[in-house]
Amino acid sequence: MHMKSKAYDNFITRNRLIPLGELENSPFKPEGLVPTPLINEIKAAGLNPDDFYFNPDSKELPYCYYRGMLLLDIEAIPSQLAELKTLMARLEQDLVESVAQRDFARFLALIDPRLAPDLFMEVFNFIPDQDKYPLFERIWRFNEDSHTVFTEAFIKKISKYKGVTSTKPVADEKGYVRVYRSQDHGGASPRQASAWTTDVNIAIVHALPLKPVLGIYRGLIHLDHIIAYDSTKSKKELTVRPLKVEQLELMDLINLREYGAVLQTSGILEQYNEYTRKIEVEWFHNPAGIHALSHTKRVLLLSLLISYLEKYSAKDRALLGLAAVYHDIGRTNDGYDPDHGLASYAKLTREHLIGPADPQEREILKFLIQNHAIPDQSAYKKLSHYNLNDVDRTLRLYDAFKDADGLDRVRINDLNPEYLRTNSAQRLLLAAHQLYRQQVVYDL
Repeated sequence: MHMKSKAYDNFITRNRLIPLGELENSPFKPEGLVPTPLINEIKAAGLNPDDFYFNPDSKELPYCYYRGMLLLDIEAIPSQLAELKTLMARLEQDLVESVAQRDFARFLALIDPRLAPDLFMEVFNFIPDQDKYPLFERIWRFNEDSHTVFTEAFIKKISKYKGVTSTKPVADEKGYVRVYRSQDHGGASPRQASAWTTDVNIAIVHALPLKPVLGIYRGLIHLDHIIAYDSTKSKKELTVRPLKVEQLELMDLINLREYGAVLQTSGILEQYNEYTRKIEVEWFHNPAGIHALSHTKRVLLLSLLISYLEKYSAKDRALLGLAAVYHDIGRTNDGYDPDHGLASYAKLTREHLIGPADPQEREILKFLIQNHAIPDQSAYKKLSHYNLNDVDRTLRLYDAFKDADGLDRVRINDLNPEYLRTNSAQRLLLAAHQLYRQQVVYDL
């Protein structure tokens, strides 16, 4: 079955779109229309018929192309296919570029307005904090489907960004901000410090050059005690009144420089080397890119580390290893592409690459790979489409794999620990930075 994310299901249902492949048996099929020749024309043009729909509510533009971020109305097939391909290529490039540049006002201007609520939730984590609520407000005002697409939980989540500006960070309901700083070699108490950051990744990067890496402190500071805030992505720096940081604690982070013996005795390195031998350079559209060889190997090691820390079985660890090896082989670009999990599993199947022989193990692997690039709630909606005997196990492995893949977002300076799902992944924040910056190298 050709799987698509939650956004597809909701949008297609709301707009009564009929997949072209299902039009033959639909009561809404226009009299005299034969879908098969249209499908053949689409295939001949190098496009996927699964992405084309019939809209019974539009007489002037009865067809549409819908995939990912693109929704394009079409008057006739096949007369517009060549023009459509040109437009698609240009729009996809502009959309990927706007996400990469964090220009989400442009992103929302480029997409079809009907897609705005669904796609806003898809890219929410990428949007700068101070832009989240204004963009949400704009969509809420001008899209009639907003009240059905945005859940109460999401609206509650977005509401805390209402007062955020470039000089005022996100705070919790009581007005507290989570802050971090690296431990000083001189032994000075962090309670006396006035310089903190709201991003644990920045604190870790500051600590990495130190030998040894001592540790990272975290605490809470009330908005009343913040003197200044620099929201620049590379800093996210706070100047606070000394002695006002509360609930101060040293984070429990794993330092890979000190973890070599564990990797050896646990069998992690042996299994890591076994799986890396399966990886082929030709699988990747750009072997040196940010989603290719090095990324795959880091996600593999992080998957095995989470398996060990979570005390997973050998079968669980093996599935996560396979998911890591194959999860990005279907990518055709390095941009925002929520459908590449589908393409990766299709490629694994088409090229008869290594996978588990047991049907249940294979089905779990399919779920992990196909859904790793979409939001969790979208993936949960897809569970019923799979023949899974153990849903709890599947979701446990899904959480672990999403965390392993997410930890390597340090390479694009876009890891938000708040979205990590397992306690073990939280402990691997320092390790993820060490692997990416090759401070600890395992043939990456």
